[in-house]
Amino acid sequence: MTLQPPFNPFVPGWGELPPHLAGRAAEQAALLGLLAYVKAGRGSPRGVILSGPRGNGKTVLMRWFQSEVEASAKQLEAVWLTPTDAQNLDDLATLLVPPRRFSSLRPDKLSFSIGIGRLGWELGGRPGSLTRLLAERCKQRPLVLLLDEAHTLKRELGQALLNTSQSVSAEAPFLLVMAGTPGLHVHLNAMSATFWSRGEKIGVGLLDESAAAEALTRPLAEQDSPITMDDAALAQVVTESQCYPYFLQLLGASLWASAQERGVAKIDAALVAQARLRFDVERSAYYEDRRDELKRRGLLGVAACLGRTFRGRSPFREHELDAAIAADASSDGTAPDVGECRDALAELGYVWKAPGDEDRWRPGIPSLMTYVLDHSGK
Repeated sequence: MTLQPPFNPFVPGWGELPPHLAGRAAEQAALLGLLAYVKAGRGSPRGVILSGPRGNGKTVLMRWFQSEVEASAKQLEAVWLTPTDAQNLDDLATLLVPPRRFSSLRPDKLSFSIGIGRLGWELGGRPGSLTRLLAERCKQRPLVLLLDEAHTLKRELGQALLNTSQSVSAEAPFLLVMAGTPGLHVHLNAMSATFWSRGEKIGVGLLDESAAAEALTRPLAEQDSPITMDDAALAQVVTESQCYPYFLQLLGASLWASAQERGVAKIDAALVAQARLRFDVERSAYYEDRRDELKRRGLLGVAACLGRTFRGRSPFREHELDAAIAADASSDGTAPDVGECRDALAELGYVWKAPGDEDRWRPGIPSLMTYVLDHSGK
């Protein structure tokens, strides 16, 4: 039977933020640097694009930044959205500029065509009206817009938002932060190459060993009844996690639950072995979900081919990646479109290249290539 402890600092749902955000000092500094413009009453000179494979903590980093925005000054505001929140321009305008809160921005007071309906603003499909409305709103109350899962943003709405963000930032205190999978840049380029090229591109990948250890030990040590780990146990757990934040989360949850079951205040190798039983089940389920996702997208064969080619190797060059993709053939004997396959695999986080990492591609999720190869039937 799986234990459901009364409190677990590692499991989502117990709070918006983990007790300690480890190993992201450079990313945090970059975000705070752009926030300084908004705090000073100016638009940010560029937006932010956070990209990385799932499970690396993009959303956690965004939540931390949201708390920094909201704590920085009373007049500053952060709005969190996902693409499912807004289906059209009217939805977006109403979410960013709630009519009841910004009642002074009545149509008869504005110098552009706009209306207010029963459900919110009515822009008539005019992106320019969104730009003017949002600019006037930001002059009243500076805004940081945090858009998670940005790789799922509809093209037409995304293009309007990107163009609006650049125009608004030029005249009012505003900052747009977008987070998504490694395929986000492909998605954005289809909408606005200018935004992508000018944006502050931040890759969110694996932690280093020191940060991984800190992410495990700090939350345990800062509880009312502190729990510590001996050096051997800590080294074992860091190695097992492969410094992947999601695996650290799973391991931390398992370790905490095992320590509670035994009533111990120090984690040793024996307790790690017990906790690993839970972790192995969770990790296998996670890998199976990712494998099924690849299969649904018709990418399982290509993914297995990459596993055979690059098992134990990282990083690898793009021409090597493309050659491995081309070496696979679909079931009807036709070669896959190399560029489309590469983009799709990046979108799913199976492979990724960090911004500024030149021509170095890497597996997106530790050990997933090995798992896919072992379970591909080839």
